[in-house]
Amino acid sequence: MFTAVINKSAWHAVGEQIASLLTFINRTYSETGQVKLASRDSRAEPVVEFNLLSDKRDVDRLMFGFRKMAALQMTDMVKAVADTPFPASYTDKVRKIGVVNDKNKMLTAVIAKLLDGPQALRRYMIENFVVEGFTFDQVMTDGDALEEFVKKNTIGVWHASCTCRMGRADDPMSVVDTQGRVKGVQGLRVVDASVFPIVPCANTNFPTLMVAEKIASTMT
Repeated sequence: MFTAVINKSAWHAVGEQIASLLTFINRTYSETGQVKLASRDSRAEPVVEFNLLSDKRDVDRLMFGFRKMAALQMTDMVKAVADTPFPASYTDKVRKIGVVNDKNKMLTAVIAKLLDGPQALRRYMIENFVVEGFTFDQVMTDGDALEEFVKKNTIGVWHASCTCRMGRADDPMSVVDTQGRVKGVQGLRVVDASVFPIVPCANTNFPTLMVAEKIASTMT
């Protein structure tokens, strides 16, 4: 489990005023996800099921991490430079206002001015226009509310991989061999993060480059 501290949450004026504490898990206990074809149409988006938080241990770890971050927020040093903590989630509202355009630029500029106002106004703005579902006090005092918040708002990013895992010829779960050749298909290779046998506990960028270099060196 890892925590990242970000002093700017988005490109716009509101994002410049809101800092974030992000807790994420690099190595999950939860079940392996799956990717399925939605139809025979190659243009149709596939069905992706991550099975996030299918193991209760992951829920417990994220709840533990949230409480640790909340405790930091309550310290005198942090209170001196920040206030009005709230449980953040990447909702549809946040996604829409995060789109880079002139409308959002003007809208967030107005909201940012209001957030610079009195604390009572700032708290009202955050609780009524930013927070969805749970307040900071709720998740800090009610374990069931915190668990529901974590389950509802946990998302997976960046490390999705292993859908065409590399393996031996006798491995029924493998899709490609050690040179990236798709089993049973002539002239087709897969050379990206999907060939990893397991999701790495670090960024996928360099491992993907290494796989590409290695397989490229074996091709004639």
